[in-house]
Amino acid sequence: MTRTDSVEMKEIIKELKNNNLDAFDDFYHLTKNQVYMAIMPILKNKHKTEDIMQDTYLRFLSNINKYKENTNVIAFIVTIARNLALNLYNKEKREENYDFSQYEDTYIANDIEDSPLISLVYEVLSGEELEVFILHVIDELKHKEIAQALKKPLGTITWLYNKAVKKVKERIGEDNE
Repeated sequence: MTRTDSVEMKEIIKELKNNNLDAFDDFYHLTKNQVYMAIMPILKNKHKTEDIMQDTYLRFLSNINKYKENTNVIAFIVTIARNLALNLYNKEKREENYDFSQYEDTYIANDIEDSPLISLVYEVLSGEELEVFILHVIDELKHKEIAQALKKPLGTITWLYNKAVKKVKERIGEDNE
């Protein structure tokens, strides 16, 4: 930002603090590129970036009185933008759902009779035990990934897996007697 822009920015901020929203257009044009470039590398999606930009400017206006004069307004608004983008990114990451339906077709399509172990697993296990066992053994997901996908505590997933393994081992032992 040039010195002229800096002086102009101080005046714009004064106007915004006095609730003169006519100054907002000028503020937006002076800051939009920096705000966009703070968000886009995090979200990597144009539409989400534009949504977060809107939220950023709304948040900026609602917190304009927290802005301290003679500090960098660009840093202030970019911090708001980055925080909002990171919040959305983390929220979406937590909400990612593991698509179990893709595996149902695979197991049905493969002749289960061709694999005695898989047949045994389906015979002995059901519900969450079967799901956890298949995700860990067949799909090679870590317990932590399974916990995130099923939205269950890691301890519960470990317990379900160990319980499933124990049942399968017991059944194999019974068959060998």
